[in-house]
Amino acid sequence: MSITESKPVLGPCTIATLASPNAARLVDDYCSHLQCQVLASEPLTPGVAEQWGCPDLERARCWLLGNALGRPWLRIIEDAGALPVSPLTRAGWMSLEILVEDPDALAAALASSPFKVLRPAANLELSDKIRAVQVQGPCGELLYLTRIAGEVPPFQLPQAQCAVDHLFIPVLASRDRSASLANYESLAEHRGLSFDTRVTVINQLRGLPLEQQHPLATLQLASSTLIEIDQLEDLAEAPRQPDTLGGGIAMMTFIIDRLPAGAVTYRHREAPYDGRRSCTAYGHDGERIELIER
Repeated sequence: MSITESKPVLGPCTIATLASPNAARLVDDYCSHLQCQVLASEPLTPGVAEQWGCPDLERARCWLLGNALGRPWLRIIEDAGALPVSPLTRAGWMSLEILVEDPDALAAALASSPFKVLRPAANLELSDKIRAVQVQGPCGELLYLTRIAGEVPPFQLPQAQCAVDHLFIPVLASRDRSASLANYESLAEHRGLSFDTRVTVINQLRGLPLEQQHPLATLQLASSTLIEIDQLEDLAEAPRQPDTLGGGIAMMTFIIDRLPAGAVTYRHREAPYDGRRSCTAYGHDGERIELIER
């Protein structure tokens, strides 16, 4: 079944969570340089900390950030144990692909910021309708700041409505593309795509030939969002500790039609839950996944 013949029950991907011992500064970095605004700021409730498997983070400071139009896409947690990570060294959430209007202008503006521009903006090998610049953030998180200039069949992709819009593709670093894809296909109840392509920023950061190709997979989600899975060699295992979310990209939140059978579920009043049932799961590569029932 093709990705255009089925209605995903998984998606959209809505919020990425970053944890940092310098969370207030990280909030300022995203607001000052990536045009975010604070939508909510309140301590982490005991129920949310328990759901995440991190009870020691109860009452930690927490910010929910969104774009200029008020759409949330980033959550930042004060976490003393969440030290920055080196990109592409461990399995789990590797990068956030963020929809933007002008990656070239944004790259120029970030030149003197805490966000390190890794490569100049360029069109992707996949399509000249996709242009992106790759950036490393203060937690070691990778950001792909991407413009979609038209349709890119067979994918369903959005176009930016403001200068820095929202997350639309979380990228997973995996030791086994097929096993990771199967996990998300089970949640989405439809099939993804597997192919090989060049990922120049990976080759640069890993000291590989710039033309080297890598095994990738994609899975279409609702609301013109996707998951991308990049299979890489020599990845450390994603840590799972009760006292910290860990550095880098700690978690991805998805909307889903139905929570998995047997999941331990919660209800939280605050955004982004708004009283809906939610649960936390772990993917094949140890990545933390938060699911909120539609």
